[in-house]
Amino acid sequence: MTAKEYLNRVRTSNLKINAKEEELYRLRLNITSLSPQVQSDRVESSGTIDMMRTVDKIVDLQTEINVEIDMLVDLKRKVRNKINTLSDDRYITILTDYYINCKTWEQVAEDNSFSERHVRRLHGWALQEFRDKFCMN
Repeated sequence: MTAKEYLNRVRTSNLKINAKEEELYRLRLNITSLSPQVQSDRVESSGTIDMMRTVDKIVDLQTEINVEIDMLVDLKRKVRNKINTLSDDRYITILTDYYINCKTWEQVAEDNSFSERHVRRLHGWALQEFRDKFCMN
């Protein structure tokens, strides 16, 4: 595994969790729009069944997200500890902003008063040091 692939695990996990949280938000919105249909002839309406299925999906998805968040917190801690051992504070900031905080290259450049091109150059040097320090391909 390369240094970039190793660090990208954090960013990818973060983005996957964000996507699942958005799905959870949509399910919660859907449940507020579902209302049981009042029918005197039936004990259970299809609206109630649909609502129960949606609630089950919400509970399952929330559990899944919680497990993934716990794993992500551990992974971020490990990666942050490794990043923080780098020799240049600019490397630490750039790797942390991009991989752990999931900022775009443009945001990283703006936050650090660098051009995007310079940030990408520093990123390459940071990856080189990270790779050398932690014996990655």
